[in-house]
Amino acid sequence: MTEPSNKTILLLDVEGSGSRRDTEVSVIRRMSYAVLHETLSAASVEPTEYRCEDRGDGMFILIDPSVPKPALIRALLTTAADRLVSNNRLASPGAQIRMRMVLHTGEVALDEYGAIGGDVVHAFRLLDSPRLKEALRATSEPSVLCVSDAVHRGVVRHAHPGVRPEHFHLFTAKSKEGPTLKGWYHDSTVSQAEGDPERAGEETASPPSSGLVTPPAPEPPASAPTPQANTGNFFLGTVHFGGDAVAGDKHMHGRAGR
Repeated sequence: MTEPSNKTILLLDVEGSGSRRDTEVSVIRRMSYAVLHETLSAASVEPTEYRCEDRGDGMFILIDPSVPKPALIRALLTTAADRLVSNNRLASPGAQIRMRMVLHTGEVALDEYGAIGGDVVHAFRLLDSPRLKEALRATSEPSVLCVSDAVHRGVVRHAHPGVRPEHFHLFTAKSKEGPTLKGWYHDSTVSQAEGDPERAGEETASPPSSGLVTPPAPEPPASAPTPQANTGNFFLGTVHFGGDAVAGDKHMHGRAGR
């Protein structure tokens, strides 16, 4: 086994492939690979910069981390979706494709059987999550893209050209291995500015407000100034001048005020 190194992980899965005839599956596979190759080409990914494992009803792709992830996201949102629409127009109903896509990044090791690593498992947990499957069923688009929380924090939230963070929505996926996983699915018909209950629930750290505005507590009244005895000047005494006002010596004496 090689030592793990950072890779970009891309997963593609065709909806409902288990109910198709074998002849339909053959057409679906050719169409799926055509979508993949055109999408990677649009992101300027060279054949030497990725490896692909066939998963029957989908594909598992490892991409060199030097490939810019914003370019991959743009291609998955535009080229992949457009190619699916074009193919589905020409395909029979049984050979039409609707696809879930997951983009993640992490450490991956390779051995003689393929790729292994916790980050690979993480990506597949997101791909198989009920929430992502529901998001695909709910949209009229032929595909739905999910990015992991790592990709969202590192790429999506920075709003690179063609990547709009407000169109990505937080969801959680259960993990058998540890804590709940976070993912962000893309839906351009809903904006976070309109409210995202799942995101709000995930990020709220304090109990929700009742909606009532609590007036600020009144400030305590200022203390009345303490009356001070008339003590004269700063020296707490009365100043007396002695001597002639014109030619005599001048003397100043301080006496405690009465």
